[in-house]
Amino acid sequence: MGVFRTVIAVVVITLAPAAAWAQRVTQVPTGDTLVVDGLGKIRLLGIKGADGSAMGVGPSGPPPQPRREPPTTPAASGHINLSRNRPSRDFLRKLALGKTVRIEYDPLVGSSSDRGAYVFLEDGTLLNAEMLKAGRARIDVTRQFVREQEFKRLEAQAQSESIGIWIK
Repeated sequence: MGVFRTVIAVVVITLAPAAAWAQRVTQVPTGDTLVVDGLGKIRLLGIKGADGSAMGVGPSGPPPQPRREPPTTPAASGHINLSRNRPSRDFLRKLALGKTVRIEYDPLVGSSSDRGAYVFLEDGTLLNAEMLKAGRARIDVTRQFVREQEFKRLEAQAQSESIGIWIK
């Protein structure tokens, strides 16, 4: 009975990584998150989608300069944005929705419990990098990851070419 359990455990452990090789993207809720069949939400490691929230309320533009005298009329400040325009999410949807992907976790980040990963299409295209190349994401520097230098280079290239969010 113990040998049988060991064999089952070895089979499960051996096949578990293979399950990450061929999973279908079922949803793209944000510009840096996918829902992958059998795995759930996967965040694209190393990037942050560049879409603002659907509803932004608050100040816009440069911070106001302090006044030396009280205003004579009430000043209107801030903005309300009810726009559904989310170019990062829309771009990621075009790339990944309904496609089969391969998930690769980063050894520097540690366990896959945070669900941050590199996501590859069947043709080998790295979605994380494509988002940066197209100017649809920014690099996430909150932690180190193996492809950090590559991603910084891709972001700088998109900035210098004024692509996506970097349009001047």
